[in-house]
Amino acid sequence: MTTVTGHPLAHRSAAGTFPRLCDFPAVWDELLAESAAWTRVDVPGYLRTWCGEAPADVTARFTGVNHIGVYLGDYTTDDQVFAWHAHLEHLRRGGGLAAVEMGPSYISPRQYGTPGWWLSVTLNDGRVIETFTCRHYGDWTARPADERRRLMSHVALEVPAADDVREVLDRLERDLAHVEAIAYTEADEVGHTYGHLRNNTARSVLEVVHDAGKKKPAGGNGRAEEVR
Repeated sequence: MTTVTGHPLAHRSAAGTFPRLCDFPAVWDELLAESAAWTRVDVPGYLRTWCGEAPADVTARFTGVNHIGVYLGDYTTDDQVFAWHAHLEHLRRGGGLAAVEMGPSYISPRQYGTPGWWLSVTLNDGRVIETFTCRHYGDWTARPADERRRLMSHVALEVPAADDVREVLDRLERDLAHVEAIAYTEADEVGHTYGHLRNNTARSVLEVVHDAGKKKPAGGNGRAEEVR
């Protein structure tokens, strides 16, 4: 297994600004490579690194990586985001993707004072890649680009039962002073239960998810709100 310990990243968007139209194919290639790398991650090792520490009974609950979420940088107009959506739809129509979904962010305005968008794609092999972007607006712009990326990019670790999600969120928030639960959704319209934790020291995010639809093509998210 890989010992990946950083955060999912499309390197062409590292500058913190939304990629240009001409960069979309290269960004997509990097997202595919990131997704493949994270499927082989040492989950207990990653969780311990992310938390700074993690009880063995907590790490034992996780069964693998459900999906990755990657921040593409700040946008200035919605047209930039719609162009990315159109690019993904073009890939889907060409047979390269199983599904593409898009929606407005829930967490970015509530937590960071700026609107945003999420896009979720399901690959033909069932893997899911989510991308995020926030409007370059308000206090959000004062944060360094790397911090913005760490607050929105994340790894989603899967647990076998819906009750595990709430229990893991509560346990880590209770036992680790620097970890805060910032979102929780129970049994959404496709049966997913998931929540998000933020490490307030490292300024990074982790998702915990139970994917009740795992037996169909993974992803098919339909999740209206993520670190979204």
